[in-house]
Amino acid sequence: MSPEPVFRRPSAAGFLPRRARFASAALVLAASGLVGLGGCFSVADGLPPPRDAFYYPTGLVASPGRTALYVANSDFDLQYNGGTVLALDLVKLRGDTDKLRQAILDAAQSSASTADPMAAACKTVGVGSNDNTTLYPGPCGPVALAPYLQDGKVATIGAFATDAVIAVQPDPCKDGRGARLFVPVRGDPSVTYFNITDDREIVCDGAPLPASSPCGGAICLDCGASSAGGRCSRDFLVGRDPSDSQRELTLPVEPFGIAVDDRGESIVVVHQTEQTASLIVNRWASEPALEHYLSSLPPGPTDVASVPIPRFVEENRETNPIDYTPAFGVSYRSSPVFDLLRYNGDTGSSPARPFVTRAASVRIGTTASSADSRGVAIDGTERRACEDACPTGAVRNDCLRACVEEHPLGIYMANRAPAALVIGQIATKFTEREGANGPEVTGAFEEVSFHDSVPLAFGSSRVKMGQVIGKDGKPAWRVFAVAYDSSFVFSYDPVARRVDSIIKTGRGPHALAFDTERMRDDAGNLVLDAEGNPIWYSTMYVAHFTDSYVGVVDLDMRNHATFGEMYMTLGKPVPPKESQ
Repeated sequence: MSPEPVFRRPSAAGFLPRRARFASAALVLAASGLVGLGGCFSVADGLPPPRDAFYYPTGLVASPGRTALYVANSDFDLQYNGGTVLALDLVKLRGDTDKLRQAILDAAQSSASTADPMAAACKTVGVGSNDNTTLYPGPCGPVALAPYLQDGKVATIGAFATDAVIAVQPDPCKDGRGARLFVPVRGDPSVTYFNITDDREIVCDGAPLPASSPCGGAICLDCGASSAGGRCSRDFLVGRDPSDSQRELTLPVEPFGIAVDDRGESIVVVHQTEQTASLIVNRWASEPALEHYLSSLPPGPTDVASVPIPRFVEENRETNPIDYTPAFGVSYRSSPVFDLLRYNGDTGSSPARPFVTRAASVRIGTTASSADSRGVAIDGTERRACEDACPTGAVRNDCLRACVEEHPLGIYMANRAPAALVIGQIATKFTEREGANGPEVTGAFEEVSFHDSVPLAFGSSRVKMGQVIGKDGKPAWRVFAVAYDSSFVFSYDPVARRVDSIIKTGRGPHALAFDTERMRDDAGNLVLDAEGNPIWYSTMYVAHFTDSYVGVVDLDMRNHATFGEMYMTLGKPVPPKESQ
Protein backbone atom coordinates (compact mmCIF):
# COMPACT_ATOMS: atom_id res chain seq x y z
CA MET A 1 0.00 0.00 0.00
CA SER A 2 1.29 3.44 -0.88
CA PRO A 3 1.19 6.71 1.03
CA GLU A 4 -1.86 8.57 -0.26
CA PRO A 5 -3.00 8.50 -3.89
CA VAL A 6 -2.51 12.11 -4.87
CA PHE A 7 1.26 11.69 -4.76
CA ARG A 8 1.93 8.06 -5.65
CA ARG A 9 -0.11 5.30 -7.14
CA PRO A 10 -0.95 2.16 -5.14
CA SER A 11 1.18 -0.87 -6.03
CA ALA A 12 3.42 1.18 -8.27
CA ALA A 13 5.31 -1.88 -9.48
CA GLY A 14 3.35 -3.57 -12.23
CA PHE A 15 0.48 -1.09 -12.08
CA LEU A 16 0.87 0.82 -15.36
CA PRO A 17 -2.19 1.68 -17.46
CA ARG A 18 -2.74 0.07 -20.83
CA ARG A 19 -3.44 3.28 -22.67
CA ALA A 20 -1.28 5.29 -25.03
CA ARG A 21 2.41 5.82 -24.29
CA PHE A 22 2.05 9.55 -23.53
CA ALA A 23 -0.55 8.76 -20.87
CA SER A 24 1.68 6.18 -19.18
CA ALA A 25 4.63 8.54 -19.03
CA ALA A 26 2.52 11.40 -17.72
CA LEU A 27 0.99 9.20 -15.04
CA VAL A 28 4.41 8.26 -13.69
CA LEU A 29 5.25 11.94 -13.41
CA ALA A 30 1.91 12.72 -11.79
CA ALA A 31 2.39 9.92 -9.29
CA SER A 32 5.72 11.33 -8.20
CA GLY A 33 4.02 14.55 -7.12
CA LEU A 34 6.84 16.55 -8.70
CA VAL A 35 5.36 17.89 -11.92
CA GLY A 36 2.12 19.45 -13.05
CA LEU A 37 -0.43 18.06 -15.46
CA GLY A 38 -1.60 21.29 -17.05
CA GLY A 39 -2.91 20.88 -20.57
CA CYS A 40 -2.19 17.12 -20.81
CA PHE A 41 -5.57 15.48 -20.33
CA SER A 42 -8.33 18.09 -20.58
CA VAL A 43 -10.16 16.22 -23.35
CA ALA A 44 -8.33 12.92 -23.89
CA ASP A 45 -9.18 10.28 -26.45
CA GLY A 46 -10.45 7.00 -25.15
CA LEU A 47 -13.43 5.33 -23.58
CA PRO A 48 -15.96 7.40 -21.63
CA PRO A 49 -15.79 6.77 -17.86
CA PRO A 50 -18.36 4.51 -16.18
CA ARG A 51 -21.45 6.47 -15.18
CA ASP A 52 -22.87 3.84 -12.86
CA ALA A 53 -19.84 3.01 -10.70
CA PHE A 54 -17.20 4.58 -8.50
CA TYR A 55 -13.72 4.81 -9.99
CA TYR A 56 -10.90 5.88 -7.68
CA PRO A 57 -13.15 8.23 -5.65
CA THR A 58 -11.35 11.18 -4.05
CA GLY A 59 -14.11 13.65 -3.15
CA LEU A 60 -17.18 13.05 -0.99
CA VAL A 61 -19.63 15.66 0.33
CA ALA A 62 -23.27 15.70 1.46
CA SER A 63 -25.61 18.41 0.22
CA PRO A 64 -26.45 21.23 2.69
CA GLY A 65 -29.85 19.69 3.51
CA ARG A 66 -28.58 16.09 3.26
CA THR A 67 -30.77 14.96 0.37
CA ALA A 68 -27.83 14.17 -1.96
CA LEU A 69 -24.36 12.66 -1.64
CA TYR A 70 -21.87 13.93 -4.24
CA VAL A 71 -18.92 11.72 -5.20
CA ALA A 72 -15.95 12.85 -7.33
CA ASN A 73 -14.16 10.04 -9.17
CA SER A 74 -10.61 10.66 -10.37
CA ASP A 75 -9.88 8.16 -13.21
CA PHE A 76 -6.48 7.87 -11.56
CA ASP A 77 -5.07 5.14 -13.81
CA LEU A 78 -6.25 6.89 -17.02
CA GLN A 79 -8.30 3.95 -18.22
CA TYR A 80 -10.91 6.43 -19.47
CA ASN A 81 -11.07 9.89 -21.00
CA GLY A 82 -11.99 11.60 -17.74
CA GLY A 83 -13.42 11.29 -14.27
CA THR A 84 -17.00 11.75 -13.09
CA VAL A 85 -19.11 13.39 -10.43
CA LEU A 86 -22.09 11.35 -9.22
CA ALA A 87 -25.10 12.64 -7.29
CA LEU A 88 -26.64 9.90 -5.13
CA ASP A 89 -30.11 9.96 -3.53
CA LEU A 90 -29.11 10.25 0.11
CA VAL A 91 -32.71 10.02 1.37
CA LYS A 92 -33.16 6.59 -0.20
CA LEU A 93 -29.67 5.55 0.84
CA ARG A 94 -30.36 6.62 4.41
CA GLY A 95 -33.50 4.51 4.52
CA ASP A 96 -31.66 1.40 3.34
CA THR A 97 -28.67 1.89 5.63
CA ASP A 98 -31.04 2.28 8.58
CA LYS A 99 -32.91 -0.87 7.57
CA LEU A 100 -29.70 -2.89 7.32
CA ARG A 101 -28.27 -1.52 10.55
CA GLN A 102 -31.41 -2.41 12.48
CA ALA A 103 -31.46 -5.89 10.96
CA ILE A 104 -27.83 -6.44 11.99
CA LEU A 105 -28.58 -5.23 15.53
CA ASP A 106 -31.54 -7.62 15.72
CA ALA A 107 -29.40 -10.48 14.36
CA ALA A 108 -26.71 -9.82 16.96
CA GLN A 109 -29.31 -10.31 19.70
CA SER A 110 -30.99 -13.31 18.07
CA SER A 111 -30.93 -16.66 19.86
CA ALA A 112 -31.94 -18.66 16.76
CA SER A 113 -29.87 -21.83 16.38
CA THR A 114 -31.24 -23.32 13.13
CA ALA A 115 -30.56 -20.42 10.78
CA ASP A 116 -27.96 -17.76 10.18
CA PRO A 117 -29.53 -14.54 11.50
CA MET A 118 -26.77 -12.36 9.99
CA ALA A 119 -27.38 -13.78 6.51
CA ALA A 120 -31.06 -12.97 6.96
CA ALA A 121 -30.10 -9.44 7.94
CA CYS A 122 -28.13 -9.00 4.71
CA LYS A 123 -31.15 -10.13 2.70
CA THR A 124 -33.12 -7.10 3.92
CA VAL A 125 -31.18 -5.05 1.35
CA GLY A 126 -31.03 -7.83 -1.21
CA VAL A 127 -27.46 -9.08 -0.74
CA GLY A 128 -25.78 -12.16 0.65
CA SER A 129 -23.09 -12.57 3.26
CA ASN A 130 -19.62 -11.12 2.75
CA ASP A 131 -17.40 -13.68 1.04
CA ASN A 132 -14.32 -11.45 0.75
CA THR A 133 -13.55 -9.80 4.08
CA THR A 134 -9.97 -9.21 2.93
CA LEU A 135 -11.17 -6.78 0.26
CA TYR A 136 -13.91 -5.04 2.27
CA PRO A 137 -15.06 -5.35 5.91
CA GLY A 138 -18.58 -5.93 7.14
CA PRO A 139 -21.01 -8.84 7.37
CA CYS A 140 -22.72 -8.37 3.99
CA GLY A 141 -21.89 -8.37 0.33
CA PRO A 142 -21.76 -5.11 -1.65
CA VAL A 143 -24.99 -3.23 -2.28
CA ALA A 144 -25.58 -2.14 -5.88
CA LEU A 145 -25.09 1.55 -6.64
CA ALA A 146 -27.75 1.80 -9.38
CA PRO A 147 -30.84 2.30 -7.13
CA TYR A 148 -29.33 5.50 -5.71
CA LEU A 149 -28.44 7.06 -9.06
CA GLN A 150 -30.91 9.01 -11.17
CA ASP A 151 -30.78 9.79 -14.90
CA GLY A 152 -28.85 12.98 -15.58
CA LYS A 153 -27.26 13.07 -12.14
CA VAL A 154 -23.82 12.15 -13.46
CA ALA A 155 -21.34 14.46 -15.20
CA THR A 156 -17.97 13.88 -16.85
CA ILE A 157 -14.99 15.98 -15.74
CA GLY A 158 -11.24 15.88 -16.38
CA ALA A 159 -8.87 13.35 -14.86
CA PHE A 160 -7.41 13.54 -11.35
CA ALA A 161 -10.13 15.24 -9.29
CA THR A 162 -8.87 15.68 -5.73
CA ASP A 163 -11.66 16.94 -3.46
CA ALA A 164 -15.10 18.56 -3.33
CA VAL A 165 -16.61 21.47 -1.35
CA ILE A 166 -19.98 23.22 -1.37
CA ALA A 167 -20.68 26.96 -1.12
CA VAL A 168 -24.12 28.27 -0.11
CA GLN A 169 -25.76 31.68 -0.04
CA PRO A 170 -25.22 32.87 3.55
CA ASP A 171 -28.45 34.92 3.83
CA PRO A 172 -31.12 33.25 1.69
CA CYS A 173 -33.98 35.21 3.28
CA LYS A 174 -32.38 38.42 2.02
CA ASP A 175 -30.48 37.38 -1.10
CA GLY A 176 -32.28 34.19 -2.19
CA ARG A 177 -31.12 30.60 -2.22
CA GLY A 178 -28.02 29.32 -3.94
CA ALA A 179 -25.63 26.35 -3.76
CA ARG A 180 -22.60 25.37 -5.82
CA LEU A 181 -20.27 22.37 -5.77
CA PHE A 182 -16.56 22.97 -6.55
CA VAL A 183 -14.14 20.19 -7.58
CA PRO A 184 -10.38 20.78 -8.17
CA VAL A 185 -9.27 18.86 -11.26
CA ARG A 186 -5.54 18.36 -11.79
CA GLY A 187 -5.79 17.07 -15.34
CA ASP A 188 -7.31 20.23 -16.84
CA PRO A 189 -6.17 22.02 -14.63
CA SER A 190 -9.31 23.75 -13.39
CA VAL A 191 -11.79 24.05 -10.59
CA THR A 192 -14.93 22.61 -12.15
CA TYR A 193 -18.13 23.88 -10.57
CA PHE A 194 -21.75 22.73 -10.55
CA ASN A 195 -24.99 24.50 -9.75
CA ILE A 196 -26.80 22.20 -7.31
CA THR A 197 -30.03 22.18 -5.34
CA ASP A 198 -30.07 24.33 -2.22
CA ASP A 199 -31.98 21.88 -0.04
CA ARG A 200 -31.51 23.51 3.36
CA GLU A 201 -34.55 23.81 5.63
CA ILE A 202 -34.98 27.59 5.83
CA VAL A 203 -37.73 29.64 7.46
CA CYS A 204 -38.14 33.33 6.58
CA ASP A 205 -40.61 35.48 8.52
CA GLY A 206 -42.24 32.38 9.93
CA ALA A 207 -42.79 30.67 6.57
CA PRO A 208 -40.69 27.91 4.94
CA LEU A 209 -38.60 29.06 1.99
CA PRO A 210 -39.08 26.60 -0.91
CA ALA A 211 -36.01 24.69 -2.03
CA SER A 212 -34.28 26.07 -5.10
CA SER A 213 -33.08 23.78 -7.90
CA PRO A 214 -31.41 25.03 -11.11
CA CYS A 215 -32.46 21.74 -12.73
CA GLY A 216 -36.02 21.72 -11.45
CA GLY A 217 -35.52 18.45 -9.58
CA ALA A 218 -34.89 17.47 -5.99
CA ILE A 219 -31.30 16.54 -6.90
CA CYS A 220 -29.39 18.66 -9.41
CA LEU A 221 -25.91 18.54 -10.94
CA ASP A 222 -25.68 21.30 -13.55
CA CYS A 223 -22.34 22.00 -15.26
CA GLY A 224 -23.54 22.88 -18.74
CA ALA A 225 -23.20 19.36 -20.15
CA SER A 226 -25.03 18.92 -23.45
CA SER A 227 -26.37 15.48 -22.51
CA ALA A 228 -26.99 13.35 -19.45
CA GLY A 229 -23.63 12.20 -18.14
CA GLY A 230 -21.80 14.34 -20.70
CA ARG A 231 -18.67 16.39 -20.24
CA CYS A 232 -18.99 19.65 -18.33
CA SER A 233 -19.00 22.78 -20.47
CA ARG A 234 -15.80 24.78 -20.62
CA ASP A 235 -17.77 27.69 -19.12
CA PHE A 236 -17.89 25.71 -15.86
CA LEU A 237 -14.12 25.13 -15.72
CA VAL A 238 -12.84 28.03 -13.60
CA GLY A 239 -9.27 28.99 -14.48
CA ARG A 240 -9.17 27.59 -18.01
CA ASP A 241 -10.02 30.73 -19.99
CA PRO A 242 -7.96 33.86 -19.14
CA SER A 243 -10.71 36.09 -20.55
CA ASP A 244 -12.90 35.07 -17.58
CA SER A 245 -10.43 36.72 -15.19
CA GLN A 246 -10.06 40.48 -14.98
CA ARG A 247 -6.34 39.92 -14.44
CA GLU A 248 -6.33 37.44 -17.39
CA LEU A 249 -5.13 34.59 -15.21
CA THR A 250 -5.19 30.84 -15.79
CA LEU A 251 -5.14 28.32 -12.97
CA PRO A 252 -1.66 27.03 -12.05
CA VAL A 253 -1.02 23.29 -12.34
CA GLU A 254 -1.68 20.69 -9.65
CA PRO A 255 -4.71 22.16 -7.81
CA PHE A 256 -5.28 19.98 -4.76
CA GLY A 257 -6.69 21.32 -1.46
CA ILE A 258 -9.74 23.60 -1.57
CA ALA A 259 -11.82 25.51 0.99
CA VAL A 260 -14.62 28.09 0.91
CA ASP A 261 -15.40 30.77 3.49
CA ASP A 262 -18.62 30.97 5.53
CA ARG A 263 -19.98 33.62 3.18
CA GLY A 264 -19.68 31.36 0.14
CA GLU A 265 -17.66 34.09 -1.54
CA SER A 266 -13.92 33.43 -1.40
CA ILE A 267 -12.49 30.05 -2.38
CA VAL A 268 -8.80 29.24 -1.89
CA VAL A 269 -7.06 26.44 -3.77
CA VAL A 270 -3.51 25.30 -2.99
CA HIS A 271 -1.21 23.84 -5.64
CA GLN A 272 0.98 21.05 -4.34
CA THR A 273 4.01 21.58 -6.63
CA GLU A 274 3.81 25.31 -7.37
CA GLN A 275 4.16 26.85 -3.87
CA THR A 276 1.05 28.79 -4.83
CA ALA A 277 -2.47 29.48 -3.57
CA SER A 278 -5.18 30.63 -5.97
CA LEU A 279 -8.18 32.78 -5.16
CA ILE A 280 -11.55 32.15 -6.82
CA VAL A 281 -14.34 34.61 -6.09
CA ASN A 282 -17.83 33.12 -6.21
CA ARG A 283 -20.25 35.82 -7.38
CA TRP A 284 -23.78 34.49 -6.95
CA ALA A 285 -25.25 36.85 -9.54
CA SER A 286 -22.76 35.72 -12.19
CA GLU A 287 -20.04 33.11 -12.62
CA PRO A 288 -17.15 32.32 -10.26
CA ALA A 289 -13.82 33.62 -11.53
CA LEU A 290 -10.11 33.23 -10.83
CA GLU A 291 -9.04 36.60 -9.42
CA HIS A 292 -5.57 36.26 -7.93
CA TYR A 293 -2.84 33.87 -6.90
CA LEU A 294 -0.24 34.11 -4.19
CA SER A 295 3.17 32.66 -5.01
CA SER A 296 6.39 32.01 -3.05
CA LEU A 297 4.68 29.94 -0.37
CA PRO A 298 6.74 27.27 1.45
CA PRO A 299 7.25 24.01 -0.48
CA GLY A 300 4.41 21.50 -0.66
CA PRO A 301 1.13 23.28 0.11
CA THR A 302 -1.27 20.38 0.55
CA ASP A 303 -4.55 21.16 2.28
CA VAL A 304 -6.50 24.27 3.21
CA ALA A 305 -9.35 24.94 5.65
CA SER A 306 -11.45 28.04 6.16
CA VAL A 307 -11.43 29.83 9.52
CA PRO A 308 -15.00 30.21 10.87
CA ILE A 309 -16.04 33.88 10.82
CA PRO A 310 -17.13 35.17 14.27
CA ARG A 311 -20.83 35.97 14.41
CA PHE A 312 -19.88 39.12 16.32
CA VAL A 313 -18.20 40.32 13.10
CA GLU A 314 -21.05 39.25 10.81
CA GLU A 315 -23.84 40.86 12.81
CA ASN A 316 -21.98 44.18 12.88
CA ARG A 317 -21.07 44.28 9.17
CA GLU A 318 -23.65 46.91 8.23
CA THR A 319 -24.24 48.90 11.42
CA ASN A 320 -20.75 48.96 12.93
CA PRO A 321 -18.34 47.33 10.49
CA ILE A 322 -15.23 45.71 11.93
CA ASP A 323 -11.99 45.48 9.96
CA TYR A 324 -11.96 41.72 9.38
CA THR A 325 -11.74 39.54 6.29
CA PRO A 326 -12.09 35.74 5.87
CA ALA A 327 -9.01 33.66 6.63
CA PHE A 328 -7.73 30.24 5.56
CA GLY A 329 -5.24 27.84 7.17
CA VAL A 330 -2.76 25.97 4.96
CA SER A 331 -0.78 22.80 5.72
CA TYR A 332 2.48 21.84 3.97
CA ARG A 333 3.86 18.49 2.92
CA SER A 334 7.48 19.68 2.81
CA SER A 335 7.59 22.44 5.44
CA PRO A 336 7.06 22.32 9.24
CA VAL A 337 4.81 25.39 9.21
CA PHE A 338 1.14 26.33 9.22
CA ASP A 339 0.17 29.46 7.29
CA LEU A 340 -2.77 31.81 7.66
CA LEU A 341 -3.94 33.39 4.41
CA ARG A 342 -6.35 36.32 4.31
CA TYR A 343 -8.88 37.27 1.65
CA ASN A 344 -9.47 40.91 0.77
CA GLY A 345 -12.40 41.81 -1.46
CA ASP A 346 -10.85 45.21 -2.33
CA THR A 347 -14.31 46.76 -2.34
CA GLY A 348 -12.80 50.24 -2.23
CA SER A 349 -11.68 49.95 -5.85
CA SER A 350 -13.85 50.20 -8.94
CA PRO A 351 -13.95 47.58 -10.21
CA ALA A 352 -12.98 45.56 -7.16
CA ARG A 353 -9.77 43.56 -7.58
CA PRO A 354 -9.83 40.91 -4.83
CA PHE A 355 -6.61 39.34 -3.59
CA VAL A 356 -5.21 37.03 -0.92
CA THR A 357 -2.21 37.66 1.34
CA ARG A 358 -0.05 35.54 3.64
CA ALA A 359 -1.01 37.03 7.01
CA ALA A 360 0.97 34.74 9.35
CA SER A 361 3.27 31.71 9.39
CA VAL A 362 3.70 29.57 12.50
CA ARG A 363 6.18 26.75 13.09
CA ILE A 364 4.47 23.56 14.26
CA GLY A 365 7.14 21.86 16.39
CA THR A 366 4.98 19.38 18.32
CA THR A 367 6.41 16.22 16.69
CA ALA A 368 9.94 15.07 15.87
CA SER A 369 9.92 16.60 12.41
CA SER A 370 6.54 18.28 11.85
CA ALA A 371 7.54 18.59 8.19
CA ASP A 372 4.90 16.44 6.49
CA SER A 373 1.40 17.71 7.25
CA ARG A 374 -1.52 16.62 5.08
CA GLY A 375 -5.19 17.11 5.95
CA VAL A 376 -6.27 19.98 8.19
CA ALA A 377 -9.54 20.81 9.96
CA ILE A 378 -10.45 23.92 11.95
CA ASP A 379 -12.97 23.39 14.73
CA GLY A 380 -15.37 26.20 15.61
CA THR A 381 -18.05 24.05 17.22
CA GLU A 382 -17.67 25.31 20.82
CA ARG A 383 -17.74 28.94 19.71
CA ARG A 384 -20.77 28.34 17.49
CA ALA A 385 -22.65 26.63 20.32
CA CYS A 386 -21.95 29.64 22.53
CA GLU A 387 -23.13 32.04 19.81
CA ASP A 388 -26.32 30.04 19.26
CA ALA A 389 -27.13 30.41 22.95
CA CYS A 390 -26.75 34.21 22.98
CA PRO A 391 -30.03 36.03 23.70
CA THR A 392 -31.58 38.71 21.54
CA GLY A 393 -31.73 42.32 22.64
CA ALA A 394 -29.25 44.81 24.04
CA VAL A 395 -26.89 42.23 25.60
CA ARG A 396 -26.53 40.12 22.44
CA ASN A 397 -23.52 41.99 21.07
CA ASP A 398 -21.60 41.63 24.34
CA CYS A 399 -22.48 37.93 24.47
CA LEU A 400 -21.24 37.33 20.91
CA ARG A 401 -17.97 39.07 21.67
CA ALA A 402 -17.50 37.01 24.84
CA CYS A 403 -17.99 33.82 22.81
CA VAL A 404 -15.09 34.82 20.55
CA GLU A 405 -12.78 35.71 23.43
CA GLU A 406 -13.63 32.68 25.60
CA HIS A 407 -13.69 29.97 22.90
CA PRO A 408 -10.63 29.79 20.64
CA LEU A 409 -10.85 27.62 17.53
CA GLY A 410 -9.17 24.23 17.38
CA ILE A 411 -6.69 23.15 14.68
CA TYR A 412 -6.18 19.48 13.83
CA MET A 413 -3.65 18.30 11.23
CA ALA A 414 -2.54 14.88 10.05
CA ASN A 415 1.26 14.75 10.21
CA ARG A 416 3.45 11.93 8.88
CA ALA A 417 6.79 12.60 10.54
CA PRO A 418 5.93 10.74 12.74
CA ALA A 419 2.29 9.74 12.16
CA ALA A 420 0.33 11.98 14.52
CA LEU A 421 -2.68 14.24 14.88
CA VAL A 422 -1.13 17.66 15.53
CA ILE A 423 -3.28 19.90 17.74
CA GLY A 424 -3.31 23.67 18.10
CA GLN A 425 -5.62 26.63 18.49
CA ILE A 426 -6.57 29.90 16.83
CA ALA A 427 -7.35 32.79 19.17
CA THR A 428 -9.22 35.78 17.74
CA LYS A 429 -8.01 39.14 19.04
CA PHE A 430 -9.78 42.50 18.83
CA THR A 431 -8.33 45.96 18.32
CA GLU A 432 -10.13 48.91 19.93
CA ARG A 433 -10.30 52.68 19.99
CA GLU A 434 -11.86 55.06 22.48
CA GLY A 435 -15.36 56.09 21.40
CA ALA A 436 -18.01 58.43 22.73
CA ASN A 437 -19.49 55.64 24.89
CA GLY A 438 -16.27 53.87 25.78
CA PRO A 439 -14.00 51.44 23.89
CA GLU A 440 -15.18 50.43 20.40
CA VAL A 441 -13.99 47.40 18.44
CA THR A 442 -12.31 48.46 15.20
CA GLY A 443 -10.77 45.22 13.93
CA ALA A 444 -10.07 41.55 14.56
CA PHE A 445 -7.29 39.13 13.70
CA GLU A 446 -6.13 35.60 14.58
CA GLU A 447 -3.12 34.25 16.48
CA VAL A 448 -2.10 30.62 15.89
CA SER A 449 -0.26 28.24 18.22
CA PHE A 450 0.36 24.47 18.52
CA HIS A 451 0.63 22.59 21.80
CA ASP A 452 0.01 18.84 21.47
CA SER A 453 0.02 15.74 19.28
CA VAL A 454 -1.65 12.33 19.41
CA PRO A 455 -0.11 9.22 17.77
CA LEU A 456 -1.84 7.78 14.72
CA ALA A 457 -1.20 4.75 12.52
CA PHE A 458 1.21 5.00 9.59
CA GLY A 459 0.02 6.96 6.55
CA SER A 460 -2.13 9.66 8.16
CA SER A 461 -3.80 11.73 5.47
CA ARG A 462 -7.11 13.59 5.80
CA VAL A 463 -8.89 15.16 8.79
CA LYS A 464 -12.60 16.04 9.06
CA MET A 465 -14.99 17.17 11.79
CA GLY A 466 -18.07 15.02 12.33
CA GLN A 467 -20.52 13.98 15.02
CA VAL A 468 -21.18 10.75 16.89
CA ILE A 469 -24.34 10.04 18.87
CA GLY A 470 -23.33 9.57 22.50
CA LYS A 471 -24.73 7.03 24.89
CA ASP A 472 -27.06 9.80 26.12
CA GLY A 473 -28.60 9.95 22.64
CA LYS A 474 -27.21 13.41 21.87
CA PRO A 475 -24.78 14.42 19.12
CA ALA A 476 -21.18 15.13 20.13
CA TRP A 477 -18.33 16.43 17.96
CA ARG A 478 -15.31 14.35 17.05
CA VAL A 479 -12.19 14.83 14.94
CA PHE A 480 -11.85 12.02 12.38
CA ALA A 481 -8.32 11.35 11.11
CA VAL A 482 -7.80 9.04 8.14
CA ALA A 483 -4.76 6.74 7.97
CA TYR A 484 -4.70 5.89 4.27
CA ASP A 485 -1.86 3.36 4.34
CA SER A 486 -3.00 1.54 7.48
CA SER A 487 -6.72 1.41 6.56
CA PHE A 488 -8.01 3.08 9.71
CA VAL A 489 -10.07 6.11 10.67
CA PHE A 490 -9.34 7.47 14.16
CA SER A 491 -12.07 9.19 16.18
CA TYR A 492 -10.59 11.80 18.54
CA ASP A 493 -12.67 13.36 21.32
CA PRO A 494 -11.52 17.02 21.61
CA VAL A 495 -13.18 17.43 25.02
CA ALA A 496 -11.78 14.27 26.65
CA ARG A 497 -8.56 14.76 24.62
CA ARG A 498 -8.22 11.12 23.64
CA VAL A 499 -8.84 8.71 20.78
CA ASP A 500 -12.10 6.98 21.69
CA SER A 501 -12.56 4.75 18.65
CA ILE A 502 -10.45 3.25 15.86
CA ILE A 503 -12.51 2.31 12.81
CA LYS A 504 -11.21 -0.45 10.54
CA THR A 505 -11.83 0.24 6.84
CA GLY A 506 -10.94 -1.38 3.55
CA ARG A 507 -7.80 -0.53 1.58
CA GLY A 508 -7.05 3.11 0.85
CA PRO A 509 -9.69 5.11 2.79
CA HIS A 510 -9.54 8.63 1.41
CA ALA A 511 -12.52 11.02 1.66
CA LEU A 512 -15.16 11.26 4.41
CA ALA A 513 -18.70 12.64 4.54
CA PHE A 514 -21.21 12.70 7.39
CA ASP A 515 -24.99 12.43 7.64
CA THR A 516 -26.11 13.50 11.12
CA GLU A 517 -29.63 14.69 11.89
CA ARG A 518 -32.83 14.01 13.79
CA MET A 519 -34.87 11.05 12.54
CA ARG A 520 -38.08 11.73 10.61
CA ASP A 521 -40.93 9.49 9.51
CA ASP A 522 -42.18 9.11 5.94
CA ALA A 523 -44.32 12.23 6.34
CA GLY A 524 -41.32 14.30 7.37
CA ASN A 525 -42.31 14.55 11.04
CA LEU A 526 -39.70 14.24 13.79
CA VAL A 527 -39.52 10.85 15.49
CA LEU A 528 -39.59 11.27 19.28
CA ASP A 529 -38.61 8.99 22.14
CA ALA A 530 -40.80 8.12 25.12
CA GLU A 531 -39.85 11.39 26.82
CA GLY A 532 -40.66 13.52 23.78
CA ASN A 533 -37.07 14.16 22.73
CA PRO A 534 -35.94 13.86 19.10
CA ILE A 535 -34.04 10.70 18.16
CA TRP A 536 -30.73 11.38 16.44
CA TYR A 537 -28.77 9.30 13.93
CA SER A 538 -25.24 9.66 12.55
CA THR A 539 -23.57 7.88 9.66
CA MET A 540 -20.11 8.27 8.13
CA TYR A 541 -19.40 7.54 4.48
CA VAL A 542 -15.84 6.55 3.56
CA ALA A 543 -14.65 6.73 -0.07
CA HIS A 544 -12.15 3.93 -0.67
CA PHE A 545 -9.68 5.00 -3.32
CA THR A 546 -7.85 1.71 -3.92
CA ASP A 547 -10.83 -0.55 -4.61
CA SER A 548 -13.37 2.08 -5.76
CA TYR A 549 -16.30 1.82 -3.37
CA VAL A 550 -17.92 3.70 -0.47
CA GLY A 551 -18.16 2.18 3.00
CA VAL A 552 -20.91 3.03 5.49
CA VAL A 553 -20.01 3.34 9.20
CA ASP A 554 -22.42 3.61 12.14
CA LEU A 555 -21.54 6.48 14.53
CA ASP A 556 -24.24 5.81 17.16
CA MET A 557 -22.58 4.67 20.40
CA ARG A 558 -25.83 3.10 21.60
CA ASN A 559 -25.58 0.44 18.89
CA HIS A 560 -23.07 -1.97 20.44
CA ALA A 561 -23.02 -4.37 17.47
CA THR A 562 -22.44 -1.74 14.78
CA PHE A 563 -20.88 1.38 16.33
CA GLY A 564 -17.54 2.17 14.73
CA GLU A 565 -18.01 -0.64 12.22
CA MET A 566 -18.24 -0.53 8.45
CA TYR A 567 -21.48 -2.48 8.18
CA MET A 568 -22.42 -1.72 4.55
CA THR A 569 -20.45 -1.59 1.28
CA LEU A 570 -21.91 0.64 -1.44
CA GLY A 571 -20.82 -0.24 -4.97
CA LYS A 572 -18.92 -3.31 -6.06
CA PRO A 573 -15.28 -3.19 -4.87
CA VAL A 574 -12.91 -3.59 -7.82
CA PRO A 575 -9.15 -3.99 -7.21
CA PRO A 576 -6.82 -1.98 -9.47
CA LYS A 577 -6.88 -3.59 -12.90
CA GLU A 578 -3.18 -4.39 -13.07
CA SER A 579 -3.30 -6.16 -9.68
CA GLN A 580 -6.11 -8.54 -10.63
